Amino acid sequence: MRFLSLFVSGLLILSMPYLAQAKSAPILTIFNWQHYLSDHVIALWEKETGVTIKQVYFDSDTKRDRTINQLTRNDIDIAIIDEVSARNFSRQNRLNKLSDNPLITNQSHIPELWRNQCGEHAVPYFWGTLGLIYRKDIFPKPPTSWNDILTPTPEHQGHLVMQSDYSDLLLPSLFVRGVSAHTTNKEVLKEVYQELVAQIPYVKTYEYLLTYVEQDPSRAKDIHLAMGYSGDEVTLQTFTPGYEWGFHIPDEGTILWVDCLAVLKTAPSPDLAARFLNFLHRPDIAALNALDLAMTTTNSQAHQHVPPYEKQNLALYPDQNLLDKAQFYSTLINTSMTLRTRISHAVILQHRQLNDDD
Repeated sequence: MRFLSLFVSGLLILSMPYLAQAKSAPILTIFNWQHYLSDHVIALWEKETGVTIKQVYFDSDTKRDRTINQLTRNDIDIAIIDEVSARNFSRQNRLNKLSDNPLITNQSHIPELWRNQCGEHAVPYFWGTLGLIYRKDIFPKPPTSWNDILTPTPEHQGHLVMQSDYSDLLLPSLFVRGVSAHTTNKEVLKEVYQELVAQIPYVKTYEYLLTYVEQDPSRAKDIHLAMGYSGDEVTLQTFTPGYEWGFHIPDEGTILWVDCLAVLKTAPSPDLAARFLNFLHRPDIAALNALDLAMTTTNSQAHQHVPPYEKQNLALYPDQNLLDKAQFYSTLINTSMTLRTRISHAVILQHRQLNDDD
């Protein structure tokens, strides 16, 4: 799950020299989404170890990966990456192998399903799904189809929030067609592009929902329906207490995502980083982190450390009904990735031009 910070890449790069200067102190630096590590967990770690946690935020998968690829100094210890990036960076020899690291014994609490997704060079963190976030005063019953956001009825036109990321923007159209989320069929992708172009006048923004609303919570009044990740609705609720939000997985299916914790090859303190990953997967800490962030942990023992009334909020494993209609993210071939990038850029550019003309 991914909460996009308001930091831009320029601020991120400017922050690197400061991080380099602080190496003399016991500091562990984490490259993370904003609001994606519990303050209580950080406080407990710092109290137990005396090691300070510093976080540097990124605002998109693309910018994160670009920054990691461009790192020339030993500034980052741990990066939170998705499962596809974990595989890619592993092949590029940018990550330390963690699967047999004796400092991370708590990996034994992570089911094989999640470990397979992150591979040998990363440790699973949280998992979740993509779906529709809706305002409950507008939708008394959850929207059940991706068509509800692709071809909205008149009362919802102009009140939709989509996403700009090339890997997610196309997914609703692919799901309703019943094809693989990773299809390379150019004719199908052309149809998807045409559908997304037709949707443009109905879209309020392609900015990530939480970033868009955090900048100005009053914007919530104009939002009826949005693409989002499981858990986003809880964070959104904290920004806009005057509204009640729901999350629903449409009938046509979803994508299962897994975020992974990786220790960079250039990490200043790789052993300390490994100790922190082990700390995060101590079952009581995994439970606290998940409940604080309203996220779904990959730790199978965390449920033993939450009160009974909270257990329904700590989904530890996808049920069979979800698995039957879900796909995982996977690495796209270069030609497909390029085409999807062009589609997303073209759609967003046309939306910008349409709004500039208004």
